[in-house]
Amino acid sequence: MTGVRTWFRAAEVAAASVSRPRIDVTDADAEIERLIRGSWSWNAGHRIVCTISAAWLDSRCRRIVDAVAGDRR
Repeated sequence: MTGVRTWFRAAEVAAASVSRPRIDVTDADAEIERLIRGSWSWNAGHRIVCTISAAWLDSRCRRIVDAVAGDRR
C-alpha cells in the first residue's frame, strides 16, 4: 500500500506543478524594486546618504585623508 501512496503523491505533485501559473521573475523583481524605492524608509535612507555624502565632500577631514593618501601613492 505504501508504493501506491508514493506514486499517488508523485502524481499529485506533477499535476500541481503543471497547472501552476508561470511566474515572470524579471517583472516580479522590478515590481518589488519599485515598491522598495517608493517606500518611506528608502527615501529616508537616501536622504541620509546624500546628506552624509555632501558633508564628506565638503569636510576638512576628507581633505586631510586625501592629502595623506596622496603621499602614499
